Amino acid sequence: MSEKKLPIGYYLKKVDNLISDGINRIHMEAGLTRTDWQILNSIIESENRNRELIANLLSEFETSENINNAITRLINNDLLKEAGSITLTDAGNKVFKSCLEKQLLFRQKSMEGISDQEYLQLISTLEKIIENIK
Repeated sequence: MSEKKLPIGYYLKKVDNLISDGINRIHMEAGLTRTDWQILNSIIESENRNRELIANLLSEFETSENINNAITRLINNDLLKEAGSITLTDAGNKVFKSCLEKQLLFRQKSMEGISDQEYLQLISTLEKIIENIK
C-alpha cells in the first residue's frame, strides 16, 4: 500500500518558506534585507549600474521607490558609492562575500543526500508543471 502524500503545493510552499527563511537569516545577520542583497548582487554581476538600471532589473521584486530608498541606505551605510555608476565599497564587498559564502554553505546543506540525477529529475518535473500551468 502506498503512503498517502500531501498535495505538491504543500511541499513547494514548505521548501520555499524554508529557503527564504534561511537566506533571510543570513541577510539579517549582515544587516541586509533581501532587496539590499539583490542590489549588491546585481552590481557584482554587471558593472556600470545606475539607479534606473538597478530598479528596472529588480522591478519584479520591488518598487522603484523602495529600490532607490535601499540604495540610498546602502550608500549611507558605506556599502555602496555613487559616482555616475553605483559600485560596492570595500565594506560592501566584504559584506557581499561573507553573505555569499554563508549562502553557498546553506545551499550545500539543502542539497545533502540528493544526487545530481535526483536534482535534475526534480527540476525537469517542476519545468513540466510550469509549462502545464502557463
